[in-house]
Amino acid sequence: MNRIRITSKGIEKTLRKFNYLRAISEYIWNGFDARATSVDVQLQKNLMGGIDQITIADNGYGIDRDALERKFTPFYESEKQFDPGKRLRVTSAMHGKNGIGRLTFHRFASDALWSTTYEDGASYKTYTIHVRSDRMDSYEATGAVPANDVQGTGTTVTFHNIIKEFVYEELIAYLCREFGWFLELNSDKGFDLKVDGSPLDYSSLIREKEWREIVHKPTQTVFHLKYIQWNDRINHEHSKIYFIDSTLTEKHKQPTTFNNKSDSFYHSVYIQSSFFDHFDFDTEPDSEQLEFGFGANKRSEEYLFMIDEVSALIKQKRKPYLKTYSDVVIQDFAEADAFPPFLDIPEDRLKKEELESVIREMYQAAPKIFIDLNREQKKMVVHLIHMALDSNDRQQLLNVL
Repeated sequence: MNRIRITSKGIEKTLRKFNYLRAISEYIWNGFDARATSVDVQLQKNLMGGIDQITIADNGYGIDRDALERKFTPFYESEKQFDPGKRLRVTSAMHGKNGIGRLTFHRFASDALWSTTYEDGASYKTYTIHVRSDRMDSYEATGAVPANDVQGTGTTVTFHNIIKEFVYEELIAYLCREFGWFLELNSDKGFDLKVDGSPLDYSSLIREKEWREIVHKPTQTVFHLKYIQWNDRINHEHSKIYFIDSTLTEKHKQPTTFNNKSDSFYHSVYIQSSFFDHFDFDTEPDSEQLEFGFGANKRSEEYLFMIDEVSALIKQKRKPYLKTYSDVVIQDFAEADAFPPFLDIPEDRLKKEELESVIREMYQAAPKIFIDLNREQKKMVVHLIHMALDSNDRQQLLNVL
């Protein structure tokens, strides 16, 4: 029996941060972190249609038995380390670093059993690890034995006695938001995530997808670009640009210039080029270190050209989206009874049309003004705009806002 270094404070934080959907996702991330290209989630149903057992299998490099104690016993209590929304990452690698998801099974199951196979020299070895939800400060591990009938490495974790009622549609929707962007990032590498043997279908999450080739003519540097607009918010990832080199390896990622505009315009941009093979992503463009550096960096003409092209593309895509979404804002205000009463007469109908037109115009110019308002705030904003229009002071209102 081995002890896990965790305190009641650590357990309390974990309980607060993870629901069963995020917990399942962390075990999937653990597979991809272990360099898996395929992860398969199996849901074993009982006669009543409920879930009795969940299995998550990956083809990653497994857990070396000699390194088990070093890797498995620490459980960090830093909120930043085990909250996926607060972990700072400049690439998508090592999402589940530091065993973040290892003990979260207690949110939905009574125990977890890992069966892992790893490469040991010219052969493979396998063993199991067992943790119970009522004794999370300890684990049991068998000794490693030769895996003569195994052709590769990987880990399968099985959860028994499911105590949480799973809603299948809710799980699939969550996994789409959690992994859609990541599967697109690694689509050329053949990555897949399966649920009950079928590839995760996140196509309904994609609003628009477009490929472009951008060429910096003075140097003939080619950038292959894939743009995706999502129908829903991406879990913890937001809108990013991903930089991929000639070996299809992600070298860096950063927020787009339209990442946090509060207008539900969710998007991802994937850029692949040999230009990133030896690119300095670590040094900021205003750093004096770039004066003495070698190779491409954030001051390079090719990079600046590419970033301008990407920003122009996103701006171009966002404009018609805002115009369309302004109808949603009008409908939302109407349902909140935010509009002043208008009579069914020609004069009032014109006033209402003008008020809606100005709201649409203002939303497209500054959508953040209309986001996250409660019912009373919606009424206040609409009535203030209406009063400004009645006083023939529309331009002053726009200037102030």
